[in-house]
Amino acid sequence: MGTRRRLTLAMGLAAGWVPGLAVVSCGDPEPAVEVSTYVGPSHGRHDDEARREHARQVATTVLAELARPHAALESTPQAAFMDAPIHAPTDPTELRQLIEAIDRAPLDELGGPARRLAAAGPAVWPEIRQALLADLPASKRDYRSVLDAIGGDVPNRYGHFARSWKKAHGYDVKLSQDWFEDLLLLPPGRLSRGLHGTYRDSVRMTAMFRAATLVGREDPSLTHEVVATLLHVAYAHEGLFRDEVGRAITGIGDEAIPHLLVESLGGDADDREDVDALRGAYARVALDTMDRLHPQRATSAVRDEPRLLSLVLHAYATVRLGEAASVLLDFVDAADPTVRSAARAAFFAYVEGPPPQAERRTIRLLGGGTSTARAHLTYRQRAAIAIRERMQAEVPQRLEPECEIVDEDGRFHADCEAQPERLTRIYFEWLDERRAASIDRALAAALAEPDVQRRVEQIDRLLAANPTLEVSDRIVAVIREAAAAAEAEGDMERAGQLWRKAARLAEPSDPRGGETLRVRALLAEASVPALTREGRQMLLASARRIAPEDPRIQSALDDLQRARGAELGAPERWTPVGGMVLGLWSLGVLGTWWRRRRG
Repeated sequence: MGTRRRLTLAMGLAAGWVPGLAVVSCGDPEPAVEVSTYVGPSHGRHDDEARREHARQVATTVLAELARPHAALESTPQAAFMDAPIHAPTDPTELRQLIEAIDRAPLDELGGPARRLAAAGPAVWPEIRQALLADLPASKRDYRSVLDAIGGDVPNRYGHFARSWKKAHGYDVKLSQDWFEDLLLLPPGRLSRGLHGTYRDSVRMTAMFRAATLVGREDPSLTHEVVATLLHVAYAHEGLFRDEVGRAITGIGDEAIPHLLVESLGGDADDREDVDALRGAYARVALDTMDRLHPQRATSAVRDEPRLLSLVLHAYATVRLGEAASVLLDFVDAADPTVRSAARAAFFAYVEGPPPQAERRTIRLLGGGTSTARAHLTYRQRAAIAIRERMQAEVPQRLEPECEIVDEDGRFHADCEAQPERLTRIYFEWLDERRAASIDRALAAALAEPDVQRRVEQIDRLLAANPTLEVSDRIVAVIREAAAAAEAEGDMERAGQLWRKAARLAEPSDPRGGETLRVRALLAEASVPALTREGRQMLLASARRIAPEDPRIQSALDDLQRARGAELGAPERWTPVGGMVLGLWSLGVLGTWWRRRRG
């Protein structure tokens, strides 16, 4: 676009804007003609926020194009308009308006409201959940007709996905992996008029699946409810949206792992009428799709996130999956106390209480006879094997001899039945002893450091690695010594930090001593040279609330008051602003004098 064409564009835009302003300024009570120059989806004309954003985008783009150099414009024949930001609904009213827009807007304009609906967050999750669970107006056949147009895989009544099977076996079939985008890209001419309402329903549902994924990923407090809702929708509406629901669940990511584990209970049932069993089976399918079905994979994926790892370990305490027993023992001595506690609680769930009933299966013998055999080891038996192997490798001297719950004479031995729990407690006690010994060695090495600053650094590392470490008087004494040394060197800022640290460490066991140290921290901080007078006043006031009788606080307040009085008593100095005001006043006086003289 040349310079002349750019000027023509600017003048044309101005010509379009100015008459509108003229009509408004003239104030004609009954305009004969109303001209609308809005460009965009028709439903956006009634959306004030969309209109303002549209006007801002047009104005910004035009000004940017006019300001660009001629060479740059010649190199890009087409103007690069910015993508309009998506304004997610923030309350139920906005959400309802978006749904109504999807229901009434022209089919080729559904993208705007649908994308805003897909970006909905936790604030409107209750309304989204209610809409997902609501009945659909059309038949499954109509929805299947719409989804067939984009290659959507809809299961039959046996739960079989024909398109996925054909695709996996080399057939050339269309298979959609993103129903939301494919529906929005579907030309309206591909659908008969009778399917338009069904098409709108499908766009709305897939947009809400995206919103559910967003909510489950961004708000951990709602993830369990989101996962449970999606698993329910997978078998609602005759299983119509199950394929897209699976993508919505896996889209949540690792945040969904603990909740899918809990939902997977009872997932091996073959009864097609038992919805709870079907939901459990589908939760296992989702975990397998995410490669998080095996406990080793699930825990490795969240190993660097203590909060999420703790939730996964707690989930195994509920599920009590046999393969997880040995994995849990990998975390029973974790550095993070939350993870360590969750792993130990989960493993105790495997070894405490009455033993589970072993499942048995029927086997056919040679000659036509039948017999029964144990189907697999129970979670208690797997835990017993895991704890025995772990102790044999790390602390064999405390391992008890292996025994049988029922001996050869058929006698039951309760002490042998309780052996897994007993071994677990012995092992955890040994771990605690080893941890305590390691901490004692590290503390002794820190206290033996001749330089006080190095002692503080080593103690800081020790406390960071062991947040639940019981603080002794020796640790507090080291911090106090370092604070006094910083104070003697005149580094009041560091002294204040160290006094505060000593106060925080001392308060749990010695509240009164902690208050004394906190006062010293406030006094040191109030002595920092760069601090303002208001800041000193605030710190000293806080110290006086803690120790109103402390003479050091009153002395510091008196010094602050004397300094303020000295500043107020000093002669005023000219400031640049004052000089400018005086100059303007002088010019005014001279001007008045000159006019009177000439008159």
